[in-house]
Amino acid sequence: MMKAAQIYKYSKEIKVSVNDVPVPEPQNGEVLIRVKAAAVNPLDILQISGSVRLIQNYKMPLTLGNECSGIIEKVGNGVNGFSVGDKVYTRLPLDKIGAFAEYVAVDSKAIAKMPLNYDFITAAAIPLAGLTAYQALVEELEAESGKALLITGASGGFGQIAVPVAKDMGLRIFVTGNARSQEKFLKMGVDRYIDYRKENYCEVLSGIDYVIDTLGAGEFVHALSVLRRGGRLLSLRTAPNKSFAKKNGF
Repeated sequence: MMKAAQIYKYSKEIKVSVNDVPVPEPQNGEVLIRVKAAAVNPLDILQISGSVRLIQNYKMPLTLGNECSGIIEKVGNGVNGFSVGDKVYTRLPLDKIGAFAEYVAVDSKAIAKMPLNYDFITAAAIPLAGLTAYQALVEELEAESGKALLITGASGGFGQIAVPVAKDMGLRIFVTGNARSQEKFLKMGVDRYIDYRKENYCEVLSGIDYVIDTLGAGEFVHALSVLRRGGRLLSLRTAPNKSFAKKNGF
């Protein structure tokens, strides 16, 4: 048996139980990971509250947790490239989450070996934000070198990964965030860091090619005001609806 953090029903309140459950057996193509560290994300809150159940509805009780790092304990049939004892990290497939447990069985296609200079805590914090940053910049925005990118509310985990990725892509980077994160982001190479308590970005920026919003629908009007005509806005929190489009003449 193992310990696992579970919910029995969706709720706007965080009601999580730590229960004794059987250790999963890796199926064909899966590995069993002994979890060393797991990361907590806004997605976990959405899953607890049921906010994403129209997209991904789960059977209860549900073991929570979307990303983790650990050591491979067992290897199922049909797995290539991984062995018992390998240090790995993973963003679990949406239909089979469960990182908040002592062990988790994962499709081997969803894991990667940890870089040699990573510790387990650092590695656990990378997969979800890292994949989100890659998908946002490469797949959704199709960002091109030399163009200008604004990330609103960049002080969190997403911004800390998205900025180095964007920098490597040759983008000019503008971010908003809190005062305590300013020095760290300037060292990362952002072109301008805007402390939201001292400046309003929509008053000092214009002609931005791409905006990544981490704050929500309340920022859309401000974000659109700095976006050039033909630019792209991607939100990690919500999507504008038909009435919003009509109101703004889109």
